Amino acid sequence: LQYNEWGYHADLTTDYGREWFYDTVRDFFSMIPPRHWAMIDGRPIVLLYAAGFAKNYDQSVIDHVKKQFARDFTGRIPYIAPEVSWKVKADNKVAWGGALGLKEPGIASLGPGYDHSAVRDRSPLVVDRRGGKFYEEQWEKLLKQPSKMVVLETWNEFHEGTDIAASREYGRQYIELTRKFTDRFKGD
Repeated sequence: LQYNEWGYHADLTTDYGREWFYDTVRDFFSMIPPRHWAMIDGRPIVLLYAAGFAKNYDQSVIDHVKKQFARDFTGRIPYIAPEVSWKVKADNKVAWGGALGLKEPGIASLGPGYDHSAVRDRSPLVVDRRGGKFYEEQWEKLLKQPSKMVVLETWNEFHEGTDIAASREYGRQYIELTRKFTDRFKGD
């Protein structure tokens, strides 16, 4: 919405801005076969990051995405969950930052810890993984008061130390922990 190769700071209250934003959603879903879409009740899930990256926005951008998506994808209306900074009506809410500790505004988010000390020009912020214990504790908190949905942060943000993908550093540890806890989550 703000940092892109065109230098365009998206104003989502304009026709051009709404269409530019929708095009990013459409293009993403156009590249993935529908059988691989994450869906709720047949509705493709669209999670939005922080609203602060938009120059301006209002409810019309959410309404536009739903209308255009249905037009382009055989009547399917997406399930839209903006990050909590968006002041709009949508299907749910999500809070990014779960790698720092469990967040539950509607859709829960959690992660294995955080360490972006290798990223230049950032003040170091570290939430120690403690050999997997931090991740396990966040899952245990979630399972005590489960949400219907959970977002895991993140698959491969290696530079922020929030990765759960297989790596030289952790092997498959976080994939195995994720399997263990998602099985419990789905079984509850």
